[in-house]
Amino acid sequence: MSTTITRSTDAASIIPELVLNGWDSTDEPRTIVHEILGRETPDVTLRPAAPRSGTLRLLFPDAASAEVARKFHRAAAVFTTVSTLAWVPAAYVPAGGIRTAQQEGRRWVLEVPFQEVAP
Repeated sequence: MSTTITRSTDAASIIPELVLNGWDSTDEPRTIVHEILGRETPDVTLRPAAPRSGTLRLLFPDAASAEVARKFHRAAAVFTTVSTLAWVPAAYVPAGGIRTAQQEGRRWVLEVPFQEVAP
């Protein structure tokens, strides 16, 4: 299962060892419900859902690779992916605190909160 992540500003890319299944995403509906005084039923403004947001969890074989990926994600850029995994966002921007954590042994996980964007 191969995934390549490319940065829009300079075309630099990284290839994590694995994109972990322990990721999460949210599709935020943007429908607005207007409660009307004196009425049992509200008025509703229908709007499309926001793009997905969530956390990507990327596995790296060592601390040095995880650190390169952490610095890679600090750039003000759009990140695009080419992946065999259908659930990996095609394009995203980091949206929150990027975190690295050592797993059992020498492997490291980089957690990247993301907001999906148009490529």
